[in-house]
Amino acid sequence: MSTPSSILLLHGFRGSGEGSVKLLEQHLRGLGWENAIYLRPTLAAVNKPDPALTPDRIFVQGWDELNTLLGVKVPHLCVGFSFGGLLAAFTPGPVRLSVCSPWGRLPEEAIHRAASREGWQVLQGGADTVVPPEPNLAVLPKNIFRTIDPHGSHDFDTWMERIAAWVVERWENHQTPRIPAPKAGPHKISSPPH
Repeated sequence: MSTPSSILLLHGFRGSGEGSVKLLEQHLRGLGWENAIYLRPTLAAVNKPDPALTPDRIFVQGWDELNTLLGVKVPHLCVGFSFGGLLAAFTPGPVRLSVCSPWGRLPEEAIHRAASREGWQVLQGGADTVVPPEPNLAVLPKNIFRTIDPHGSHDFDTWMERIAAWVVERWENHQTPRIPAPKAGPHKISSPPH
């Protein structure tokens, strides 16, 4: 199975490129992704947000900062934690993964814009009290692939092995050629022999 050649890892609110995203990189390298180029920027607008700004203004500042950093580069895979997952959903890469992100903070039209491109998927911790699953998953369009880890919380480091395994699984699933559906008539699955 192919591995992504470039991976952008985005930290959450008040986090940095030296926190949980660094641990994720270590786990991904341990799973065989040691040859990828990893980008773990510390986005100042998200790391030290201006307390006078609303979350949507912080998002815009973070987005502008990320675009300046990337320039014309397009990472093959982007993974973001919490607030970084909001940004990850909009990056230009083909596979964009968001972990425990506060979707309720974005306008509905923005979420639908991110959902209009294939490749965006969501992982939510079922035990997350910082970003509760129900209200944040409820605002996502139905076409967004989502996984709930029942024991996952907002303390990403405690379940990083499962997060890394999910990232690899989602990448591999994206790389697997899709078999086209039959063109005519219903498709029946035969029963296994007894």
